Amino acid sequence: AERAWAYAMELREQYASTEEPRQHQHLVRRLKASCKAARQLAGIAPGFCDRRTALAAAAYWLQLQSQLSFETEQWEAALDCAALSRVVSDQLARDSGAQHYALSQAMSAALDPIVRLAAYRVRVAGAQHTQPASIATQWYESDMKGAASRVSATIPEYDDIVCALEALAEETRAAVSDDAGSAAFANELRWRGGCVTFADRELASLVDEAQTHLAAAATADGDQGSPSAAESLDAAAAAFKRVDKSARRCYAESTAAAAKAQSAASDALPPAYLVVQLYSACALGAMAVAKCVGEAQEIAAQHGATPDAPMPLLGSGGADVWVAENVSQTSDGSDAQASGQPTLSRLVLCYDMARTQLAALKTRMANALGKLTPEANRRVRAQRLVEEVAAAAAYYDSVRNYYSAALHASLRYRQPLDSLALLDTVVAEDVPRATALAAAAGRDAASRSESLAVDKLWDRFVSVSAEDVARIGAAAEAALPTARALCAAASRAEAVPAGSPQAWFRNPGTRPALVANELAARGGKGVAGRPARVPKLVDLSEVAVAAVPVKPLFYDLAAAAIDFDMAAIDERASKQGGASGGLGAIIGSLWGR
Repeated sequence: AERAWAYAMELREQYASTEEPRQHQHLVRRLKASCKAARQLAGIAPGFCDRRTALAAAAYWLQLQSQLSFETEQWEAALDCAALSRVVSDQLARDSGAQHYALSQAMSAALDPIVRLAAYRVRVAGAQHTQPASIATQWYESDMKGAASRVSATIPEYDDIVCALEALAEETRAAVSDDAGSAAFANELRWRGGCVTFADRELASLVDEAQTHLAAAATADGDQGSPSAAESLDAAAAAFKRVDKSARRCYAESTAAAAKAQSAASDALPPAYLVVQLYSACALGAMAVAKCVGEAQEIAAQHGATPDAPMPLLGSGGADVWVAENVSQTSDGSDAQASGQPTLSRLVLCYDMARTQLAALKTRMANALGKLTPEANRRVRAQRLVEEVAAAAAYYDSVRNYYSAALHASLRYRQPLDSLALLDTVVAEDVPRATALAAAAGRDAASRSESLAVDKLWDRFVSVSAEDVARIGAAAEAALPTARALCAAASRAEAVPAGSPQAWFRNPGTRPALVANELAARGGKGVAGRPARVPKLVDLSEVAVAAVPVKPLFYDLAAAAIDFDMAAIDERASKQGGASGGLGAIIGSLWGR
C-alpha cells in the first residue's frame, strides 16, 4: 500500500506540471492498488490485533480511500472517508503516547485540504469560515450517523468501524472512572505558576509517583512504621530519573513526528516534554544540593551555628578557646572523627559538593533551555531558573570560603593569614556578587499558587534572598578582627627578630588584609587592567629582594594573570647572594612560567 501510494504521489507531481491525461489515469490506478492493499490490511487486523490497532488500520485505509475519491472528483465520498478517518484518529489519540498523538495530528493535517475542498463542493454551510476539524466532526454527526445506508454504499465496513469506535470510547471512559487516582493521568504539569499539557499517560504517572515520593520525604517523621526521610528522598531521586528518561524519549518521538506533521498541534508537544525534562532536572539538582547543604548545616549546628549567626566562633573574639574545645584531637595530633575527616574539613567539602551540583544543574538546564520555545519559557519562567542557580552558586561560594577561613584558623592548619585572606575575599568580592545576583533573580515564591514539594525544596536550598547573603557577609565582617588578632598572636609566638622580612607582623593594625600586588604594578596588569590583590607577606620597603607572595591554600591567584618582573628579581637576587637567574627560575616554575 505504501509503495503504490508513494508512486501515485510522484505521478501527481508530474501531472501538475504536464497535465498529461494518461499520467492522471496511471495515478488513479496506483491509488486504487494502494486502497486495495490497505483495505485487506484493515480486514485482517481485527483477527490478529487489539481494537486500537484494528481501528488504526481502518483509519489508514479511509485516508487512502478519501484521496482516491478526491482524485476522481467524488466529493461526497471523499468527505465521508476523510471525516470518519479524522474521527477515528482523534479517538485513538486520546490517552495515548506521544508518538501516536503526533502521528494522528500528521494524518489529520494531510486530510485538511481534502475536507475543505470536498465540503465546498458538497455545499456545506459555512465551510469557508470553519476549521477542517470542525467541518469533519459536524459532517460525521449530522450527515453520517443518521444516514448509515447511504454511507455504507461508499464504506462497506462503516457499521463495523462505528461499533469498534464506540466500544473503544466506552473502554476509555470506564478506565478513567474506575481509576481512583485519575488526577494523576490529567496529562498536565503545573509548575512555577504555569501549566503545560502533554499526551503521554505513562509520563504523567511517573511524574505523579515522583511528586508523591518527594512529598513523603518532606513530611517524613521518626515513626518506626514509615520510611525515613533519606529513604523517601532516594526513592524520589530514582523516580525523577525515570521521569527524565521518559521525557527524553517522548521528546525524541514527538520531534520526529512533528517534522512529518507540520501542524501547530504537533509542534506544541516537544516544548511540553522539554518543560517536563527541565522540571525533573531541577528536582534532581535541588535534591542533590539539599543533601550536601543539609549535611553541612548539621555539622555547623554542632559548633553552635544558627540561621542568624552562621558560625559565631570567629566573630566572638575567642577563636583560640573555640579551637581547643571543638576540634578534637588524639595524642598524636590527628583528628579523632568517626568519619575519618575533621568536622570543618567535611563542612567545607559539603559546600564544595553543593557548588559542583549547581554547576552540573546549570549545564543540564542550558541543554533544555537552548531548545525551549519562547512561549514555554515564559510560561514557567525558565530564564529565572538560571538566575536563581547563579545566585545560589555565588552564595554557597561565599559560605564555603567563610568556613574555609575557620578551617585555616584551626589547630590543624594554623594558617591565620590564609584565613584573613579568605575572609577578605568573602567581604570584598563574594558577598557583593551574590547580593547582586540574588537581587536580579528575585525570589517570587509568593506568586506560585501550587505548593509543590519541588518548589518548596527549591526555595529552601537553591533560591536565596538578599537577606541570606547579608547574614553571611555580616558574619565575615565580624570575623575579620579575630583573624587579625590571630595573625598578631602568631607573629608574637614566632619571636621574629627586628629587620626580618616578617617584622611587619608586629603592627597588624596598619596592614590591610589584601593589598595591590606591587610587582604587578611595575609592568604587568591584573584582571580587567588593574593589579591583582594578594596577601602581603613581605614588607617590600624593608628588604632588598622583592619576594613573591606565597599562594594561600584554596586561594586561586592563577586566575589573576599576574605579570612578574623576573629580570628585576634576578638582578636583586644576584646582588644579595651572588646567584644569577636562580630565584627567577624558581619563582617562574612555581607560578607556571
